[in-house]
Amino acid sequence: MFIKRLAFGCAIGVLALGGVAFAAPSDQEHQPSFELAKSLIDAEQFEKAVAVLKKLDADNVTSEAQVDLLFGRIYLAINKPAKSLEYFEHALLSSLDVEAEAYLGMAEAKLTLGDLGQARKNAVMAIRTDPDLIEAHLVIAMTDQRIGRADQALSRLRQLQKNQPSSEDVAVILARYLAHQNGPDAGVTELQRFIEEFPSSPGAWDVYGQMLWASGKKAEGVDARLMAQRMYSERGQSGRAEAMATWLKSVDPKGVLQSRAAKVEERQKEPPKEQPKEPPPPKIEEQPKDTAPVLRHPTEATRRPPTGTDEPPPPSAVPRPVVKAVPIATALPHPEPLPFAPGSPVMTGSGVVLEGGRLVITNRHVIEGMGTIAVRNGTGHVRSARIVKVSDDDDLALLEIDKPFPEGSVMAFSAIVEPVAGRSAIVMGYPIINLFGDEQPSLTEGIVSKAAGLGDDVNTFQLTAKLNKGNSGGPIFDKRGHLIGVAVGKVDTAKIYQKSGMLLEDINLGIKGDRILHFLGKPPAAVDAPPEMNLEDLYQQMLPRAVLIAAQK
Repeated sequence: MFIKRLAFGCAIGVLALGGVAFAAPSDQEHQPSFELAKSLIDAEQFEKAVAVLKKLDADNVTSEAQVDLLFGRIYLAINKPAKSLEYFEHALLSSLDVEAEAYLGMAEAKLTLGDLGQARKNAVMAIRTDPDLIEAHLVIAMTDQRIGRADQALSRLRQLQKNQPSSEDVAVILARYLAHQNGPDAGVTELQRFIEEFPSSPGAWDVYGQMLWASGKKAEGVDARLMAQRMYSERGQSGRAEAMATWLKSVDPKGVLQSRAAKVEERQKEPPKEQPKEPPPPKIEEQPKDTAPVLRHPTEATRRPPTGTDEPPPPSAVPRPVVKAVPIATALPHPEPLPFAPGSPVMTGSGVVLEGGRLVITNRHVIEGMGTIAVRNGTGHVRSARIVKVSDDDDLALLEIDKPFPEGSVMAFSAIVEPVAGRSAIVMGYPIINLFGDEQPSLTEGIVSKAAGLGDDVNTFQLTAKLNKGNSGGPIFDKRGHLIGVAVGKVDTAKIYQKSGMLLEDINLGIKGDRILHFLGKPPAAVDAPPEMNLEDLYQQMLPRAVLIAAQK
């Protein structure tokens, strides 16, 4: 067979930057200010930031709104987006002077909660209020990426870079996007290029240091943030310089890394010594690549936010009720953790929750030979699962979870339909989780290119939506919200090229809806025809139904 299965083994890991607890500053320490509080938040010194905010004299409406904004930032940073939303909304109602930043905070909170449509609307409002608010463009780019428009997202940010090539804000936003997409090293590379051209950019040095630290290059990260601290001091940005000093002290209390950085800097000032020429390295022959078809399984190192951070107190004793619209699906403020030890090998795939809330359909190859199985839906709820049955005819398996998901988290049997050539085909699942994350699913958009699989196989169909490792077993919807199939694999174009010399484009395959019904023992039902949805609304509606499946032997 020339089909690649889209699941693979991985090791669940933990990546955190900061998260160190501190005592409140003494009265002899620096005078409290909004600049200092914001800088401490940027440096992830949340408890110190709270202590500063409690000392600030919010003597007018604008000052109160600014305090709300900063508390919203703290809650957002410690992964409590629902709570942060209350502060951003109250700031918006309190003062028009902070309107743009409040809309931006609301957009970021909505993005974290999975409400992509509202996140985009709030980000657009932020840009309309303040066209220079670059961070709002990042929110829009992230919503585009989440619904499968990664090229469009990157194009937006590259256009900003083209329009403002010397802007460190644009450089930082672009680097953050690339780091989110491809890991810290991608962000490091982008900022390194910018810093080489514009070396007097403390904000770029600051984030460059953060990303170096996150990628494991701790000494280099300290060196970069030392450079940022010096530049902040020279520019009179005392709050940022102080926050940077606090961070450096927390991660390197004995100054070992800072001493190393200083020695490196001194050596760099010395004239280079002439190095003896070394003989060229021996030529190493390339090893032939293993081109046998592989059944791949989704895997990667899962990032989890730091734990153990105490929740900051509210900024005021006066209750501030906020009336909020209830979205179709609301993600948990903090997704429930998977029941596996950090660093342990885990097989992952995707699936969809069926009517009744206790059954999950996926591919057989995702769970075959597995012992412990857990599923987490897009709203962050985790359940233990067991295998009910597997199909001998199709690559399908049925799981039963220990307790139902919340109401609204299911796909009705009557909504499972046949794929038709030309119909929209939108894949939802958890591909390449070390790049895209494992907390919420991603979309890829395409059409049904042929209502039959390879060799006119009547049980599968071809689609143009891209499938990647981790999509195995994930739902394929049309724009009306019908389930037309589940992702199963893609043609191994490399294997075909090796055998025949023909270079094919990607051909992606799904198992048809009627095969799912046959496997479940359910007859086809009369299908309603609701109106088509845009991708943001479809994502929001299907968010609780698409699940990450994680398993160990």
